[in-house]
Amino acid sequence: MKKSETYLRCLILLLAVLGLQTVSRAADRSIQNFVSQREKWDKLIGVPQTLEGRISTFNSLSLRFRNCPIPFYYAGKTPKLDNSVQNVEITGQLARENGRILFKITGLKKMPDDMEYFVTEESKIDLTDPREWYSLGDWASNRAEFYNDDELKKKAQDAYRKGVKAEYNQLIVKQPEALFKLADRVHEYKLNPQLSRELQHEALVLEWKELQKQPKADEKPLLSQILKFFPTAKTPQDKDNPQEREQYLKNQLEIFQQSDEAKQNRLMRWFYAEIVLDRILKNLAKGGSNGFEIAAAIAKEIPERTELVQQYQNMQLDFDFNRVAELPRQYVLDLSQEFQRRGKKDKAKQTLVNWIESRRKKLDPNDADGRVRLARDLIELTDDKQAAAKVLLRAWELNPKSAEASLLLARLGFMLQKDQWLNPEEVKEFRDDPIRKAIRNGTVVAGMNRDQVKKVLGAPTQIGRSISGGKINELWIYGETSSQSLVIQLARKRRSDELTVVRIRNAQISAAPLPEAADPVE
Repeated sequence: MKKSETYLRCLILLLAVLGLQTVSRAADRSIQNFVSQREKWDKLIGVPQTLEGRISTFNSLSLRFRNCPIPFYYAGKTPKLDNSVQNVEITGQLARENGRILFKITGLKKMPDDMEYFVTEESKIDLTDPREWYSLGDWASNRAEFYNDDELKKKAQDAYRKGVKAEYNQLIVKQPEALFKLADRVHEYKLNPQLSRELQHEALVLEWKELQKQPKADEKPLLSQILKFFPTAKTPQDKDNPQEREQYLKNQLEIFQQSDEAKQNRLMRWFYAEIVLDRILKNLAKGGSNGFEIAAAIAKEIPERTELVQQYQNMQLDFDFNRVAELPRQYVLDLSQEFQRRGKKDKAKQTLVNWIESRRKKLDPNDADGRVRLARDLIELTDDKQAAAKVLLRAWELNPKSAEASLLLARLGFMLQKDQWLNPEEVKEFRDDPIRKAIRNGTVVAGMNRDQVKKVLGAPTQIGRSISGGKINELWIYGETSSQSLVIQLARKRRSDELTVVRIRNAQISAAPLPEAADPVE
């Protein structure tokens, strides 16, 4: 029983091998194979051979095969041939007569033409076995090349294509290496380059998916491979196409297969750029603190992605905005200017406000100079004069001798009066008082007290006092008695009251007005 099973297995194996060799045997006895070995013809004289091929001409004595230089003579009975016969198989042997080589035919058999043979052999093929398709394709390709047969060449291409498809379907688990080899086979068989591109693309996509699973993967080898097969992937597009790019990246294989070569080149640019972007973003610092560095790398390698350049620049700007308290003055000024340049005026101002406020919170309670510097920044950077004045008043309280604090307060419209600063409104009221105006103009008016009169005219030449009707009066006389030029009457009702001017005779005097900068008098 065991012997029978062993014999049966051997028989099946032998039949399978013979079946696979059907096409190869035909190729071995083909005229093209015979012609390719012409340097051996002398050694084959007298050796029985079987040849087959396409005939070009025939008559009652001989025939010729296409593309074969020697004649073939009938050595026996002349066969019946007509113009419908294209292929024949002959048996016989080489001979030399009169110094030339010829072939003597001892037997001849009509054969199916090449297209009939191809169809017959194709019907026997296991459709899932790529080796059988490749074998048939090799036969048809060699035959088509020898006879310059374009129709048979197309059949060879079809067989190769079906072989590639069968081999692809045999890949239980798709591996990049296997797909690359299959793409090389497509190139070897001179099939449609699109098929090779699709296989290469699929292999590259698989490699990318594997790399994405590795936290510290090196993308450089993959990028080099992409450029090897798709060199235009490194060339930026004129502009981004978000819809096309996003659709492709969601369904790479299907979208790629549905695209023509021009679109495939664009898709490969999106693929290449996505890997480059992933490599760049691995260097992104926490919070986006190096956003401008990342944006510069993107602008250099993926210039069509302008929105990403803006995104990562904004990321760093926001990061710096949120930590403005930690930044030096010039950095803050540059940051504010950058917001201004981008049309974000409110954020530009808020950057400065936040920075100044952070400094205010850090001030020592007794730091007068620090407050002066803070006030100067409030004025110069934010134009917040009200807040600056408040800070300066506190600085002056801490250090009344601070010349810079006094100078800045004066520039803000404040005025120091008897160790107290008048605000701009108070200063205006102060300057609009008629008595003070008269003093500034060098004029005596009713209501002035003695000190104010002295401020304008100086001490009188004579003073006379009297009491009348309960009032106390003083006459201030300026000039010689004989030629009194000015008499000023001052009066008060009660001792607690201050003497004030009630009457002036010849009050217009030539004294020059006081300069505006003189301290006002109470």
